[in-house]
Amino acid sequence: MQASIQPDFTWSKNHIFAGGAQNIVLLVEWRGAPSAEQGRRKNHKIAAREIELRLWLEPHIVLTRMYGCRALSVSGDDNRSVLLPLGKIQTGQRKYIALEFALKPAHAGKHDAVWLHWQFKQPYGEKICELPMQKLSLEYSHHTGVLQESCCFHVEKHLELLRTEEVLEQADLLSSKGKLGEGLELVRRHADKLLLLAVRTGDRLLTREAESLYRRCALTPPLNKLIEEQDIRTGCI
Repeated sequence: MQASIQPDFTWSKNHIFAGGAQNIVLLVEWRGAPSAEQGRRKNHKIAAREIELRLWLEPHIVLTRMYGCRALSVSGDDNRSVLLPLGKIQTGQRKYIALEFALKPAHAGKHDAVWLHWQFKQPYGEKICELPMQKLSLEYSHHTGVLQESCCFHVEKHLELLRTEEVLEQADLLSSKGKLGEGLELVRRHADKLLLLAVRTGDRLLTREAESLYRRCALTPPLNKLIEEQDIRTGCI
């Protein structure tokens, strides 16, 4: 039977250099899917509610930052267990959070990293539903070529979009302290970053998000200037 939420996980890199400590980002996304019961109740737009995601971390991985969510509780030895309340989701909707981890050096090979367990309620009734426990692993290598591996674009894109809310909160805080100019500059720099990424990849969602931030600052997107800067950095003509 199809579950009311369908999760997916993407690491920012496929391989980790085994010779030293470094950071990695896990993008968590989930989609609301109608259950068989909801199919008979076509007026229901909510696929699942009171969604919770619990993580258990292996000793070589440490959670350092969260984007798009806040932990309800952190427990266990060395804060190895984290509970994330994720609210509700509508049928057909996609939601995202990003989790940044610090990794300790490890031997080459495949290592377990994170165990994840989803729990939620359907829009009708109070029965708690669960998804099977999922295990995510990381591949460590001594090959120095992995140091040049670029970040997965899908992760990079949604990480920057999730950072937008954080940037706006920081800008509002600066404005409340009478530092309006600093707040606007913070938003402008983030808009520039989104636009550069959009120019590099042709992603329309990033373009729209950047334009929205420029409008918030009452600025015109400096597209030509940013394209020139991007060309200089990449050696394009």
